[in-house]
Amino acid sequence: MAKFLLLVLLLAIFPFVFFQGVATTCMVCSLFRKGKCKAGNGNCTVEQGPGCRTRDIFYFNIRDGFRYNHTELDCSNECKSWQLVRGDLKVSSFCCEGQDFCNKYKGKSLYWKSH
Repeated sequence: MAKFLLLVLLLAIFPFVFFQGVATTCMVCSLFRKGKCKAGNGNCTVEQGPGCRTRDIFYFNIRDGFRYNHTELDCSNECKSWQLVRGDLKVSSFCCEGQDFCNKYKGKSLYWKSH
């Protein structure tokens, strides 16, 4: 009986001990445009709670409305999805966690065409 109780106790504690130090690695890029990181290429690591962040930046013009400009990839301590519109600027932020490089940008190739 004692061995059974010890086994149950170990099985109950194992997930907390094993997953205590789990971290997620995220892509970092301060200027991602046309399918490539143009500046600030690297990676960062986040512990439990925060996540990897992707921010799409748009600028407004009279003819086209809000038009995609670039993307920023990084880690965030308080990662939440949100959207901000302030004047001629629109920022859309998305978050993910639990999988390495989950913020690897998979944007629309429409924006990568050269004009």
